[in-house]
Amino acid sequence: MTTTAPFTPTPGSLVHDSRTKQSGILMDVIAGLFYLRPPGGGIEWTARPEDVNPPPPQAS
Repeated sequence: MTTTAPFTPTPGSLVHDSRTKQSGILMDVIAGLFYLRPPGGGIEWTARPEDVNPPPPQAS
């Protein structure tokens, strides 16, 4: 049986928020929420850890 490690991004990583269907840069983790910002800059948003995944190939 093969197991994979959970996705644990670090600040500065490009990630994908499956709830909003947007990719963003992980800025910080505060009180269990991920703070993301669009790659080109813009307004930050929060995401739950279970909604954050590696970016799709076209987003990197």
